[in-house]
Amino acid sequence: MGLVYKKILKGNSLLGLWEISETLDALFEASRLSSGDEAKLAKKVNNKRKRESLAVRLLLNDMLGRTHEIRYDENGKPFLTTADYTISISHSEKYAVVYLVREKSAGVDIQKIKPDIAKGIDFFLNDDEQLWVNKADFILINILWSAKESVYKYAGIKDLDPRNNMTINPFQAKPDGNLAVSFGKENMEMISIQYEVFEDYVLTRTL
Repeated sequence: MGLVYKKILKGNSLLGLWEISETLDALFEASRLSSGDEAKLAKKVNNKRKRESLAVRLLLNDMLGRTHEIRYDENGKPFLTTADYTISISHSEKYAVVYLVREKSAGVDIQKIKPDIAKGIDFFLNDDEQLWVNKADFILINILWSAKESVYKYAGIKDLDPRNNMTINPFQAKPDGNLAVSFGKENMEMISIQYEVFEDYVLTRTL
C-alpha cells in the first residue's frame, strides 16, 4: 500500500500515514540507504523493526521531498538536522506515522486497539482518572493510553510517568475529537490532544 496520506495541518505542520504492506527487500531497495544508515538498520533486532524503520524513512522523504537523517537525543527523542521541523514518529502493526511541526515540540502516537487494555489500567491512569473512566469502554481507554504516549513524546522527558505525571480531563469519547492533558514533574503544563479512531486503530497528536 505505501503512502495512505500526507496532510498539511494548521500552523503548517504535516501529518503522514504509511501502510506497511511491502516486503523488507522492497522497502530496503526503495530507501537507497547510505552505508552508515545500512549499518544502523543492521542493528535492529528483527525484520519487523527494520520494516518499521524503513517505512518511516520513506514516509518522511515523501512528506519533505528529499532524504533527511533522523537522529536521537539523550532521552531518545528524534530530531532532524536538515529541516525546519520538529519530528515525532510512531508505528503499530501495519501503520507508521510521522508528525512534523514548526517552532514547537511534536508528539504523535498510533496504537492498534487492544480490547483487554483495562487489565493494565493501574499502570497509566491515576486515581482521579479512574473515578470517571468506564473500565468497560476499551476504546476510551485506548485513546487515553495513546494520548499519554503522545504527551510523553512531546515532553521529551525520559522518566515522565504516565500515571503520576499526567492527568487527562474528563471527556466523552467519539470517533474523533480533542482532549486536554496536564503534565509535568514540577511545573505543570496543559496541552490539547487531537484523536481519531479508524479501523481498529487510534491515532493521537499534540496540538
